[in-house]
Amino acid sequence: MGTYFRVRAIADTGDSEAIRALVGQRLEGVDRAMSTYRADSEISHFNRLAAGESFVFAEETWAVLELAWRVREESNGAFDPTVGPLVDAWGFGAPGRSGEPTPPLDDRLVELRRAVGAIELASEGHRVLKREDGAALDLSAIAKGWAVDSVSEALLKAGYTNHLVEVGGEVRTAGSSPAGDPWRIAIERPPVRVTDPAPISAPASATAEAQRAGPQRVLLFTDGSLATSGDYRNYWERDGVRYSHTIDPRTGRPVEHALASASVFHPSCAVADAYATALMVLGPEDGLAWADENNIAALLLVYREDSLEELPSAAFRNRLETGN
Repeated sequence: MGTYFRVRAIADTGDSEAIRALVGQRLEGVDRAMSTYRADSEISHFNRLAAGESFVFAEETWAVLELAWRVREESNGAFDPTVGPLVDAWGFGAPGRSGEPTPPLDDRLVELRRAVGAIELASEGHRVLKREDGAALDLSAIAKGWAVDSVSEALLKAGYTNHLVEVGGEVRTAGSSPAGDPWRIAIERPPVRVTDPAPISAPASATAEAQRAGPQRVLLFTDGSLATSGDYRNYWERDGVRYSHTIDPRTGRPVEHALASASVFHPSCAVADAYATALMVLGPEDGLAWADENNIAALLLVYREDSLEELPSAAFRNRLETGN
């Protein structure tokens, strides 16, 4: 999945190797099925098909596809698992960038946008049809959350009822921390934008802008998930214009609004992951309205000149007040 993972579980000392094997098996299964970095994944096999051809997915991958398609409909296309070719065209996909990044030409964007949504899911047989050449699946905005859920549920099934699972910043907890208290999960404070920042191309970049980040809020968790999507770690600049890695499937272009990050609390990390991405596309006003309409517990952090503003949804405020 092109990212890191971290798992903490309260268990007997002798269980460590069994836990390590269980975690590795589940992550390898998700990666083998859904990674765009692997030529042998189910997703990569589908993406190589021509228009008119179809592929039968395994049950787990199909479940993720169905969930992704449901969020696509709920968000009116702000979240879309077929946006991958546009992400690649802007230099943010698995192929990466070579040389100095350049915005794709308008004609190229028109061509790529024709393939957005150009698939057809047939629940009978878990078959997906490709309707346009160039149509491709990319589950990057939901697969990490699904992997978190998968590992957490496997740990619960094995009897490890107190644990924390994190994949690429998406988190799910169960039970209590080693101290016997609720787990403490931080929402990162995005760095305030400066006049002339060095472009950040990877999470490990140690620029002055990135170093000013820290916790915005610390939430107490026993059972639940938190996923965050943001635009402040992965972008590039050209001729004074900042291009975010968050691509709006409806326009084919990087978002230009002032939303710095969107964090979503939900029992399912996969759902939280997808919702956070949708909110990042929708932006502060439309995103907050959509979250309130759909009872989504979300915290939006918005750039306001040299500061950040918190925009919590009604469901998020209720969670802070009640702890549920």
